[in-house]
Amino acid sequence: MINVSHQNWFILEKKLYYGYQEPNAKYINLAQTIGDDMRYESPSYPLIDYPGEYDIHGIGIQCFLGKDDKLNYIIDINNKKVWLIQSLDVLELDEFGAVTYRLYTDDKVANKIDQLELEWERQKLEEEE
Repeated sequence: MINVSHQNWFILEKKLYYGYQEPNAKYINLAQTIGDDMRYESPSYPLIDYPGEYDIHGIGIQCFLGKDDKLNYIIDINNKKVWLIQSLDVLELDEFGAVTYRLYTDDKVANKIDQLELEWERQKLEEEE
C-alpha cells in the first residue's frame, strides 16, 4: 500500500505533493497539468510540471503527457514503483508494465486497468467529503 494523506490535496509517501491549489516547498510538487514551455525563473521549491525524467532527492520520476494536457507519473520511491494515472491513453505505453502500485484519479481508469488485465495493487485518489 502507498502511504497517502489528503485534505483537498494528496501527500504520497510523505515526500510528494499532488492535486494542490498552491505548491508546498516542503515536498516535491507534482502538477496535474502541463506547465509553460518556457519558464523564466526557477521556483524555490521542487516542481515537476513538464514531461521528462527527473531525479529529485533520490526519487526517480518519469512524467508523461496524456490527453487534455494531464500529467501522469511513474515514481520510484522507497523501493516501490508507483504509477500515478490521470489519462486513459497512457495505459497503452510499455513503460508502465513494471510498476507495483497504481494510483488513479478517475473510475474510468480503473475500468481500463481491469479491461487490460493489469495486475498489482491499485488505489483511487479521492478527496474526503
